[in-house]
Amino acid sequence: MSRAALLPPVLLGLVVLLLAQMAGLAATAMLDLPVPGVVLGIVLLVLLGILRPTRGVVRAAEPAATPLLAHLQLLFVPPGVGILLELDTLAANALPLALAVGGSFVLALVISGLMLQALLRRQDRRRGEAGGPDAPPPADGTDGPGRSPGHGGAGPSAAAGGARA
Repeated sequence: MSRAALLPPVLLGLVVLLLAQMAGLAATAMLDLPVPGVVLGIVLLVLLGILRPTRGVVRAAEPAATPLLAHLQLLFVPPGVGILLELDTLAANALPLALAVGGSFVLALVISGLMLQALLRRQDRRRGEAGGPDAPPPADGTDGPGRSPGHGGAGPSAAAGGARA
């Protein structure tokens, strides 16, 4: 029996989490990366979870990760204290910080909107190819994006038996 099997599950999970953190810290130090080592450790854990042969490593971390996630709000206390201690520095740099936060918000919003539009167009093309002219209309009662009911094709009036008398 291996020594890892003799460890309690929570302790084994903590060992896995700390090893991932140390691997990320070592990679950051050796490669002189501008990314925090803890973030690289999390990326490593995600990659280990994606790859089929190493999923057991991530499963071993679950007994320790679950209670940590249950009390995640406690992990925000140290950054909150740091913000209060550095309030003068934050006030002195308020404009650049506001521009950075606002700019990244607008950029993320624009990119998300463009991505949504592209995916909706792709979905419409796929529906058009798969269904052909007899494809069912969208559930919202229109005949497609930007069209009103009855505009081109069989609308509700055609399905009800033609025009009204």
